[in-house]
Amino acid sequence: MPEPLVTEITGYINLICPDFGMNRDILHEFLPNVLHESAEFTRLEENLNYSAKRLTEVWPTRFPRIADASPFANNPRALANKVYGGRMGNEQRNDGWDFRGGGAIQLTGRGMYSAFARFMLDRFGMKRTTQEWAELIRTSQKWSMYAACWFFSVAKDLNDLAINDEMRTIVKRINGGFNGLDDRMMYYTLCKKWIPE
Repeated sequence: MPEPLVTEITGYINLICPDFGMNRDILHEFLPNVLHESAEFTRLEENLNYSAKRLTEVWPTRFPRIADASPFANNPRALANKVYGGRMGNEQRNDGWDFRGGGAIQLTGRGMYSAFARFMLDRFGMKRTTQEWAELIRTSQKWSMYAACWFFSVAKDLNDLAINDEMRTIVKRINGGFNGLDDRMMYYTLCKKWIPE
């Protein structure tokens, strides 16, 4: 990462992670996952700009043929509404797009963003609409870090697993599978080396 970004992110880690009970043991598992999900904090919004061929690989059950994928190729809004609409708390016409993946750990769906909004109100007294939080999380490193810490420590309750070094289980709970496992494990090895216990 470029030096200014390293300094900014380090400041937010030191400021925000302790509020979520994250110590150095937990950072060994938390950081590799957010580094992978955010491309080292350079991407705070899900990339939904795919070719038709790639759509058949990423979502083979939704797009079994190129012809099925073609209307959504290189059309992020239409794709988000197609793949996320009607699930994850998404009910309104553009919810799939409005609540697409965002932040360092890629919160997705109105339900997840709404739960985060309730938490921030209850815990910190911060009152914003779910839509406002979604925009902030996709555009601000600070709020992205809050969302990632909340997702890891509260929504998914992964702190205890992190203390016990259960990285594979953590990856599966975050991702639903093992997408990007090699990349996450590379960061995990570096975090274990450079963040002393």
